[in-house]
Amino acid sequence: MTFATLVRGLGARAFYAAAALALVAACSDPLVSEVLLQKADHPLHGSIGPDQDAALVGPRALAFITGRGSTAGRSADYASVLGSVLLPDMLIVQTDKDPATAAWLNWVGVAPLANGWGGRKLTDDVVDLALLAVFGDPFGLDPQGAQGKAALTTDNVAFDSPGITTTFPYLAPPN
Repeated sequence: MTFATLVRGLGARAFYAAAALALVAACSDPLVSEVLLQKADHPLHGSIGPDQDAALVGPRALAFITGRGSTAGRSADYASVLGSVLLPDMLIVQTDKDPATAAWLNWVGVAPLANGWGGRKLTDDVVDLALLAVFGDPFGLDPQGAQGKAALTTDNVAFDSPGITTTFPYLAPPN
């Protein structure tokens, strides 16, 4: 059983209670909090569990992705697929998969993001991947909606963190 399956089965609040954990802030996916939500929505998003994301955060994120006057201007079908992989806002790790396949959103059953371990590698540029998901067409589902938005699919900041190690704490010492 994966951790995600356990949390989904119990419900996030029941899991936290059973494990004697406290939710301090929710932000496992930077796309949800930093791209799809307005700054005014951050306190709400940070105070609820993943079990409430679809109801309370979903409509706000959807308004960014699709609909009249939306920022991203995507189709409702594309927004539905994107919402299905982003909410609930949890970092999924499937421990039954090869850890070498770790990558952001690769646990999703949509090509090219399929059959992976989940999680993130330190080298994953999650901001660029998030922008690509919103303004590009990584799933091959909405090429028309991505037209003219190529410049929005990157923050143009290269990964620049030399000295990553393979042992904890993984990051290089500060400069």
